[in-house]
Amino acid sequence: MDRFATGLQEKIQKLINQYTEAKAKLEEAELQVLELTEENVQLISQIDSGNNQQAGLAQENQSLKQRVEELERQLADMKDAMDGFQDIASDAISKIDSMFPDEEQE
Repeated sequence: MDRFATGLQEKIQKLINQYTEAKAKLEEAELQVLELTEENVQLISQIDSGNNQQAGLAQENQSLKQRVEELERQLADMKDAMDGFQDIASDAISKIDSMFPDEEQE
């Protein structure tokens, strides 16, 4: 009977040891889950921040493209105006030249 009681006590002790080890592993796993959860929250926050920044940059880029197009239209208008002024100036010079003949021709 002593032998049976000793064997039973050893089995109980073995089960207690296994339970203690399993509990320690569970606590370790729970801690790791908490750490990974916090890490995931931080990564999601960084991704959201990056997406928001990217959206802002895309909007700014669109605004700059529109501004470039506007400036290109203004430049074309100014070139047209300059061409008109050059034509007027050439006509004026021609009229002045025709009014005052060259001294060399005299």
